[in-house]
Amino acid sequence: MAPRLFITGVTGYIGGQFLDMLITKHPDYNITGIVRTSSQTEQLLARYPSLQLVTGDLDSTALLTEQSKLADVVIQTADCDHASSITAILQGLSDPSRSKKGTFIQLSGAASIIDISTGYGQASPKIWDDIADLHEITHFPQTTIHAITDQLVLNSGLKLGVKTALLLPSIVYGKSDGIKKIGMGFPWLIDFAKKRGKAFMIGEGKSVTTAIHVKDLAAVLVWFTEEALAGGGKLDWGEKGVYYVEGGEYVFRDIVERIAKEMFDRGMIPSVEIEQITAEQATEMHPWGVFMWGSNMRSRAERLKGFGWEAKQAGIVDAVPEFFD
Repeated sequence: MAPRLFITGVTGYIGGQFLDMLITKHPDYNITGIVRTSSQTEQLLARYPSLQLVTGDLDSTALLTEQSKLADVVIQTADCDHASSITAILQGLSDPSRSKKGTFIQLSGAASIIDISTGYGQASPKIWDDIADLHEITHFPQTTIHAITDQLVLNSGLKLGVKTALLLPSIVYGKSDGIKKIGMGFPWLIDFAKKRGKAFMIGEGKSVTTAIHVKDLAAVLVWFTEEALAGGGKLDWGEKGVYYVEGGEYVFRDIVERIAKEMFDRGMIPSVEIEQITAEQATEMHPWGVFMWGSNMRSRAERLKGFGWEAKQAGIVDAVPEFFD
């Protein structure tokens, strides 16, 4: 019997890339996705005729439990802070009527390690390691971004006997092969730079962040799905199943200089000059501006690398042209 998978976020930037890669590599898998609208259904089925779709959203808890009950593996690539959907999925994966319990892969994020202790636009020396710092990473105060739902996945999974994995990327970049082609963060910066007529950075632009190409991240999701279907394979799950996903780090000024040159070459701005702005100005442009453009998120994917993984796509500075195409 073909493996049965249930995926949320299939029309999203990351989820769409994962879906495309998974179907291309494993056309034999029985895959069900959840969508909100009939137009999304039409778009996806036009590209993937074998895909099965149900209509609902993350508040459709009965539907999520029902679909998870039928699945060998559930991969959540939608809103990682939606607690009731996580509970519903875990209920389905641990339902007593199942012959064996399923596996849950949750795509979260590394925003819990956002660091502005040195000031916006300044580098922080702290680098988080998903092996050495595991206890602290899994026990952040619940006021920390993503902490409530990350801990819900881990603790409920252990209690219910469901294998779980948490994937924690920082900045995700690059062009996706899914329905949604481009993510957030730098495309927003480009839009604001175009309106201002000049590229910009917060303060001196010395903040440092790790990043991962959307195709590298999707490949990790495919790999984890394959390992889950093999009974867990060689990967760590549960208490140790917490993974930073990164392909290197960048200094903010370096990428803004590359963006400014690309915009100038395309006739979008009159010069490559970069304006220094304040944190307050960044917040006026976007509520998340200071975090996306002026904070530090430094992590090391030591657990993945220990299993032989490495990123294969272009680094974020070299991939800047993908932000425009």
